[in-house]
Amino acid sequence: MSRRRTDGQKRVRIWMFVNVFLLASLTALVMHTSSRLDTAAANAATGHASTAAGPAINVPGGAALPANVPSKAQIMATSGKYFGVAEPDMPWSANAGSQIAQTAGTPPDMVEYFVNWTQDFSVVPVQDAYAQGMLPVLTWEPSPGGNARTTQVNFPEYKLSTIIDGSHDAYIAKFADAVRDAKWVVAIRFAHEMNGNWYPWAEGVNGNTTGQYAQAWRHIHDIFTREHADNVIWVWAPNIIRSAKTPLKELYPGDAYVDWVGLSAYDVTEHTAPQLIDPTLQQIRKFTSKPMLITEIGSQPGSFKAAWTTDFLTWLPKQSGVIGFIWFEYTKAEGAGTDWGFDADTSTLASFRLGIEPMKLVVLPLQ
Repeated sequence: MSRRRTDGQKRVRIWMFVNVFLLASLTALVMHTSSRLDTAAANAATGHASTAAGPAINVPGGAALPANVPSKAQIMATSGKYFGVAEPDMPWSANAGSQIAQTAGTPPDMVEYFVNWTQDFSVVPVQDAYAQGMLPVLTWEPSPGGNARTTQVNFPEYKLSTIIDGSHDAYIAKFADAVRDAKWVVAIRFAHEMNGNWYPWAEGVNGNTTGQYAQAWRHIHDIFTREHADNVIWVWAPNIIRSAKTPLKELYPGDAYVDWVGLSAYDVTEHTAPQLIDPTLQQIRKFTSKPMLITEIGSQPGSFKAAWTTDFLTWLPKQSGVIGFIWFEYTKAEGAGTDWGFDADTSTLASFRLGIEPMKLVVLPLQ
């Protein structure tokens, strides 16, 4: 065989190898981008984000995931307060996260997003959150989706009894397995504001009866335990008692099934933090001392909004049992009832920046 022919064959083999490599790389890129698009589109239709445009799918600032995957124990042992945000494009868009950090004067260390029961668990928003230094809080809604202003209450296929009797076990186990395999810790706020009457998982609506909420919670928790999905911080999160009548104690699944207590608290007529939060906090403290995270908070527009923001951020550092808050940065155009954001007007933003600046915030153990 001649040297020329041998050299030619080598060039052909090299050419083929390079093309195979390029094709494989292109295929992987297309599949990754498709996955992000699917996840973004799905999450845009979830929970409070159901009426907002689909979130951007930027890779977080080109940043790689942190080298350290912290354990649940490590995260729960952190000190300081959480400054969290629920915002339509977060955690998918690093641009949105950067804008919030710039506006607030400090970056958030927690982000909340919404997933309904027509959707599987995706690791993408979890990784996006950690790449930006934020703990993900996944609000998991046993319904086909919608929000507090549009969700139908009657969905018989999602009655609490269908969770208890195992009708959804396959979905729940699949979700738990995906959470476990993701390895990153996820805070799951399951079926929030259950003491109201505006969601299909509340007792007294959709055929649900007294005692079923706590039973359904324990059933789901038991499946996660069976599947060894131990990287979950379980957040039991009612609404403040002002507009919700079901007694909280009967809805509580027990300390063995809860890590943090959450709370939705929106200022409407109570223009100080104690007026808004203390009555509910006092009722909760009668049956549990678990740390509290205010999982949705905001103040409606008005002349009192800036002063209320100052009062809340003065009240929070004094509360040893309240570990932080998630501000609801949705506007009326994005599906909220009104513009709850801390940046809704210049006076409120100034109050927020002055209040958050001296606060000792959580730093996740990611290094």
